[in-house]
Amino acid sequence: MGKIVKRLNALKVIKGGKAEVVKLVNVLTHQDIKEFLAKFAEAILVDQKRVNRLPHEEFHEFYDHDMWQRSRDGHVGALVELYATVDEMPESLLKKLTDLALAYKPKAINQSLLNQISDLATGAASPWLYETASLFFSELIRDVSRKDPDTLFKENPVAMMSKWFDYDDPIAIARDSECEYEGLLASHIKQESNKTRRALSKRSRSDFIEMLAGREFYEIYKSQRRGS
Repeated sequence: MGKIVKRLNALKVIKGGKAEVVKLVNVLTHQDIKEFLAKFAEAILVDQKRVNRLPHEEFHEFYDHDMWQRSRDGHVGALVELYATVDEMPESLLKKLTDLALAYKPKAINQSLLNQISDLATGAASPWLYETASLFFSELIRDVSRKDPDTLFKENPVAMMSKWFDYDDPIAIARDSECEYEGLLASHIKQESNKTRRALSKRSRSDFIEMLAGREFYEIYKSQRRGS
């Protein structure tokens, strides 16, 4: 199998209004985006497995377990759909996304990411706004770019992108005012062994792969029905 070569993108670092240097960085690839989406979905699935084991009687009195499980399912379903269209992202968009990852701290991107994936998962926004990976990330870039850049390319874009969500509370449910189990969750995670964490991640990634396969099978089925 041939070696995967990442293109280099020249980025000018601006500080105090002056051009300092031009750095060559690896541009994000379609595979990088797929891994980001898969890791995000994996984290949500791990989160559900962990919460299932917590004492719900210690959560906020208005906590609704079934509702939040549906919310997680909706988010993972949205990520499945985005993953399926990543290969359609143009190179120009990958370069812009690379620039975004290097120009902003993860904290500056996190809320915009969560807002968009939540809108997609719940249907709060019209699907055509960002139902594909290209539309989704283009909107993310537009939204975040309203803020001033705040970092100077300290890490590679893949490492920066991986921090756009919190693996241990990926869609911030634990901090919601009607849940309030952040401390309980943190304590539970602290007691997990490395073996348990690896098993949770592996099982959740496998679950996501099965969902992708199910979607692909359904698309083939629909195509065959249309052709018959």
